[in-house]
Amino acid sequence: MTLVATVGIAFLLLQWIPHQIADTEARQLMPTERLAHLNSVRGMVLQTAGGLAVLGGLIYTARGYALSRQGHITERYASAVSQLSSEHLDARLGGVFALQRLASDSSQDETSIAQVLSSFVVRRRPFVEASLSWHASSPGGSSQPSQNSRLEPDVQAALDVIGSLRKSIRVELADSDLSSAEMQRKSFERADMRRCLLRGSNLSEANLRGAELGGTDLRGARLDGTDLTGAHLAEVDLRSAEIKEAVFTDCVLSSARLGGAWGSSVSLRRTDLFSANLDGARLDGADLREATLISASLSRADLTGADLSGADVSGANFSGAVLVSANLSSTQSLTREQLNSAVLSELTRLPANLAHLLSNRGTLGEPRIGIVIT
Repeated sequence: MTLVATVGIAFLLLQWIPHQIADTEARQLMPTERLAHLNSVRGMVLQTAGGLAVLGGLIYTARGYALSRQGHITERYASAVSQLSSEHLDARLGGVFALQRLASDSSQDETSIAQVLSSFVVRRRPFVEASLSWHASSPGGSSQPSQNSRLEPDVQAALDVIGSLRKSIRVELADSDLSSAEMQRKSFERADMRRCLLRGSNLSEANLRGAELGGTDLRGARLDGTDLTGAHLAEVDLRSAEIKEAVFTDCVLSSARLGGAWGSSVSLRRTDLFSANLDGARLDGADLREATLISASLSRADLTGADLSGADVSGANFSGAVLVSANLSSTQSLTREQLNSAVLSELTRLPANLAHLLSNRGTLGEPRIGIVIT
């Protein structure tokens, strides 16, 4: 059968095809010229056929290589995933790093690798009520986690890998205990981290844009320079957290607890802080323009130099708040009663209907508006 096919191909290449191509012109040539022309056409046909054969061989080889590579990647993937279930730390670490290498070698597998590692983290560090047992004896809500909550090396390595993958990948880490995690300068954009325990964690300069952090415990966490633009942080606990120069623009922080948080130069522009507790928070130089502070408590908060232009402060509590050099000139719903025990200065800018209280504070019979520093 092979011999017949070979003879047939040779006949086509050496006789039939060359004659079909050369016959039209060959009729007008002398016999010797006709033979030379036919041989020339035959050589051209053979060269073309040879080129096509080489090209076909390359395509076949490339396809075989791709299939072989894909099979190799599948084997590596299966081996790495199986290592994650090992009882030995070294084996689990090896599985994490194998998946990291695989993600760099095969970008199309990054999403599934992120999902596998996220599941690994949640399985290794699930949220359990026992995680809060230390809090029962600490009425003040200590910001320091217990030594037992520190992340194991394999879980920390998995977080490092997840945070280094493409920003477009959304990871699922909800209901996990990540206390004391090191996640600085990593990307967890749009990540689902609801109800996580992140006490004492380091998220400095991390990318958490659009992340879901509702109900998450971030007491004592470091979020210096962290980008949380558009994140959802309703009922989040940020007491005693460091949020200097963090960006909370367009965030939802309703009913959040930020008591004692340190947020110099923090951006809270257009942030929803409805019913939030910011008692004792350090927010000097904060950008609170167009923020919603309805029914928020800012008792004893340091708002020195803060900009509250366009903010809605209806029902907000400014008792003991430091408003020295703050800009409240265009705040909505600000009343004299809200300033009764606040600390202001001559550089504090009040709405037009209240500005006279600073200039006429010494006038007999003028109502008291708090402590004014000259």
